Amino acid sequence: MISPGNYKKKVLIVDTNDRVLVAFQRRLDDAGFDTRTTWSGHEALALLQSSEFDVLLMDDYLPDLHATDFLERLGQLPLQPWVVVMKGGAPKPASARFYRGLGASGVVNKCDARLVVQAVLSCCAEPLAKAQGAR
Repeated sequence: MISPGNYKKKVLIVDTNDRVLVAFQRRLDDAGFDTRTTWSGHEALALLQSSEFDVLLMDDYLPDLHATDFLERLGQLPLQPWVVVMKGGAPKPASARFYRGLGASGVVNKCDARLVVQAVLSCCAEPLAKAQGAR
């Protein structure tokens, strides 16, 4: 699945587990996305400052930067990707509200790969919204 004009949507995947990184990178590459991976919140912020990504798929736990701090710093960037936060289980409503309040467009159970990929696809169905500041 390639976007119109043969532009591959770019996804940055941030997770502490190498197996998760590889699994989602494969799934999203197979779905037609251009992916990049890192385990580090600091590296992810540097990548987001130097390159444009359409979607950020991130674990709710980053060893080097608390997810709240990460999302607050992300919110200061001039161009922000859609953000999907992955949790290790089904997200509770309060957790989903919390992350949405920090700018996430979705919160999903990373144990359900189908839901994760669907969340990324849903973000990519919303063109230009990120540039307009509406998530």
